Amino acid sequence: MKKSLVLVVVWAIIVVFGASPVFAGSVSGTIKLGIAAPSMAPIKVDKDQEVCGKERVSDKLILSGDNGIANAMITIKGVTGGKKLDTAKKIEFVQEKCQFKPHVLVIPKGAEIDIVNNDPITHNIHTFARKNQSINKAQPASLKRFTSPKFTEVEQIKVQCDIHRGLMSAWFFVTDSPYTVVSDASGKFNITDVPPGTYEVEIWHEALGKQTEKVTVAAGDATLNVSLMPQAKK
Repeated sequence: MKKSLVLVVVWAIIVVFGASPVFAGSVSGTIKLGIAAPSMAPIKVDKDQEVCGKERVSDKLILSGDNGIANAMITIKGVTGGKKLDTAKKIEFVQEKCQFKPHVLVIPKGAEIDIVNNDPITHNIHTFARKNQSINKAQPASLKRFTSPKFTEVEQIKVQCDIHRGLMSAWFFVTDSPYTVVSDASGKFNITDVPPGTYEVEIWHEALGKQTEKVTVAAGDATLNVSLMPQAKK
């Protein structure tokens, strides 16, 4: 009985829309470093040590125990149809223990973000935008939260705290694609609601550069495991 009901529903969709229904899948996988993990000296902290600590591991290359790369940005290019960009979702960019969280932030084009200071000291938000309105604003502990201007143009933006320069940096990625995510602490990612098709996938990491791969999404899920290698400096 249930099977018959499903067939009736599918047939109704075909009749109403004049085409077969499109079943979306997902693309998931892991981004890993393709060489042995490099030795990285800790960053020495020279001010506000009561909040920032005395030394810090660099955010520029964070690896899990099995070389999974955190903070890699993954974008599926050229998707037509599918889900819409969500510009109403609440997005926070937080300063905590003299660290920006997240280190790589995806911002939908047309969205704004809340910038939060959880520390008992003053920070400074300085965005080096070229297409969007730049922010260069001191944020003392008394200013717990403020809202940014809207990000209206697709752009990659470097962010730093001028007060704790060298210690606090991050990246904003303003995107017009809902198929953009950032890898987690284990290097894993998952992009959902992808229509069937063959796509180019772009992977970016601040210390390792950019790499492209191909993926085919059928009526189900696809796996994409990527090995990133350091690129020669030009």
